[in-house]
Amino acid sequence: MKYKAVIFDLGDTLLSSYPSQKQIYADRLRYLGHSIDDEMSDTILFAITNAANEQVAKEKKGAPRMPDDEFDRMLDFAALSCVERKNGIEPSLEALRLLPLPQQDLEVVCSAEKVLYSLTNKGYRLGVVSNHKKWMLDYLAEVNLVRYFETIVISEIVGVEKPDIKIMQIAINNLALKASDCLYVGDHPFDVLCAKEAGLDCAWLSSPNASLPKDISYNEDYRIQHLEDLLEWL
Repeated sequence: MKYKAVIFDLGDTLLSSYPSQKQIYADRLRYLGHSIDDEMSDTILFAITNAANEQVAKEKKGAPRMPDDEFDRMLDFAALSCVERKNGIEPSLEALRLLPLPQQDLEVVCSAEKVLYSLTNKGYRLGVVSNHKKWMLDYLAEVNLVRYFETIVISEIVGVEKPDIKIMQIAINNLALKASDCLYVGDHPFDVLCAKEAGLDCAWLSSPNASLPKDISYNEDYRIQHLEDLLEWL
């Protein structure tokens, strides 16, 4: 086997949020009349995630916590910056302010347990690295997935999050493996960036015509459309 361990992202990889962040912000821009394809959806997702991460980093350094309504406005601004000139964003921002954000529901991807069970039977060691809240550990136990993983690294618990490579290194150290022994599986451009910078190969769960943002100087090692595609070559 080329790899000894497979490490997974959670959101939109093993777990589905309905609607996803990608879908929410693509739909918000469609509401304003923009034509948003899969590639632009990925660009928007990268932009809003980057904006959120930058704000979290500021708050960790002592900046006051941004109120929720300002945080939501910041993400709308990041999304709009992908399709509009900044000097023309204010009217669109005001229109989006009046459009409520939908409630998200969480569930296990239908093929997740089949994939985890098959990989375990093939001898792969499994782990998780996720930017998430600490309650996710309880959720993984509730849905009976926790039993598959030797290590579960959640950002709120360890105090570092992707794309900082330290979060990957924690999982690798917990497994007592080399980075080159591990494959990371995730859906977000930051998953590719973080994995490659930490020395892991990466399987990017994405549509065939999606492109990584120009800010990322790496390419994924594998492109998969569905989680079960992993079983074809692992």
